[in-house]
Amino acid sequence: MEAGIVERMAALRRHLKAVTLADVFDVRALGFALTLAWASIVFFSTTVHFSTRNDVSHFNSVVGFSSVGMLAVLLPAALGPKRFARAMRAPIMRALAPAVMSVSTVVLVVIDLNFFTQPWCSLSSMAAGAGLGVLYLAWGEEFRRLAPTQAVVETASSFMLAALLFALVVALPRPVGVVATVLLPLAVGLVVLARGVWKDAAEPASAPAPLRRGAFSVRALLSLGVLSFAESFIRALFFNASPIISEGSYPWLFLVATMASIAFVCVPLFSADGLDVAAAYRAAVLALGFMFLLLPILDLGSLPADIVALTMYATVTLLVWIVLVRITGLFGLVAPFSFGVGWGAHVAGSLAGTFGGALLGSFIELAPRVLSVVELGCVCLLFLAYLFLFTDRSMTSLLGVRPDSRRRPFRERCERVAREYSLTPREQEIMALVAKGRSTPRIQKALGLTAGTVNTHLAHLYRKLDVHDKQEIIDLLERPQAKSEQ
Repeated sequence: MEAGIVERMAALRRHLKAVTLADVFDVRALGFALTLAWASIVFFSTTVHFSTRNDVSHFNSVVGFSSVGMLAVLLPAALGPKRFARAMRAPIMRALAPAVMSVSTVVLVVIDLNFFTQPWCSLSSMAAGAGLGVLYLAWGEEFRRLAPTQAVVETASSFMLAALLFALVVALPRPVGVVATVLLPLAVGLVVLARGVWKDAAEPASAPAPLRRGAFSVRALLSLGVLSFAESFIRALFFNASPIISEGSYPWLFLVATMASIAFVCVPLFSADGLDVAAAYRAAVLALGFMFLLLPILDLGSLPADIVALTMYATVTLLVWIVLVRITGLFGLVAPFSFGVGWGAHVAGSLAGTFGGALLGSFIELAPRVLSVVELGCVCLLFLAYLFLFTDRSMTSLLGVRPDSRRRPFRERCERVAREYSLTPREQEIMALVAKGRSTPRIQKALGLTAGTVNTHLAHLYRKLDVHDKQEIIDLLERPQAKSEQ
């Protein structure tokens, strides 16, 4: 057992050593962080509107209708992913979503000041949710193009930055916080347009596999949806945001919870030479089960109880995003479909759990025996979600291919050379693009790096491989040893 722990820690150190500053944070991560920050401010604080995600007395009007708006975008995208991607190629469509979110934020603030109420609150919330759904699909399209390690690292850094922005904005005087929240979607829109997101999104990065869509959708509902439902249901029963919002500690607790969720998900993920999604999912489920059992023991409204409840939410959200990014990139799926189904299942499960917990708490006296039964049911749901995990084996059965049939000789040659010359994951990625004939500007755009960073990686690559130009790299990859391994 001790040897296994040592091996896992060594694998973790190798992954971290190969990560550069450009892998941790870039414009893509900034755009995604701003999107997450806007959602946290609107759904988890009273900066924009009095109704928060766990405000049971108002049945989460903003969150509920925003979730409906997100599902109204995610489900059509899943049903017609290519049509949706083509529509998003128009600049006006890419700019519409953040603009709608900013306008809706203003309307929700005006509603909170009691100038007018329904149905404007419902309509503006749905519009904001629809815009948020488009942005989630946009960032899914961007993250699926990344190398696996970079996708995980940028996801973690985006969540951390979003939690920090949430804490800073909520701590501001409300007028200033409102202005900042209104500007966040506009900043995201600038990033989306500057990066050209959706511009060439009609097809996935690699040829899509013959996916059994019905089975994939059922598996998403039985894993990601059930996981989100169980977490939201327990949180709705044991967590009340109002007291800690008034105390001012809420946003900083959210930051602590995000750091804990990154440890729960990313450390197991990097504990093997390849990204071990199954280990991350297993660790997250065990951590969630422990937190489910721990919450009733803690005093409601105490600091430990608040941190546990927020950590549950952050862990599930981070895990779902990483699982979807990994599946989409690994199997060459179309992002609007995989994220439409997977993130849609997450949103639907979270919404159902929040409302279910609110209704149960409103109409039934939560005696210890009742809570024990509820906890047992939610823990069983956790393990049900784990049984339907998107493992490589289950995905290959859904795709109708054998596990080894999608490995390509070119990729195998790149992996062999990377092992032989101790290349970092980024250097291996650049080597593969060079061998495919990509120019430095093309590499820069594909990886989201600056020209200087690409040139630095190329210099390191040339030195390690002991070559002098790109043709020698191609010759190295095509040498007889590589061909004999095909």
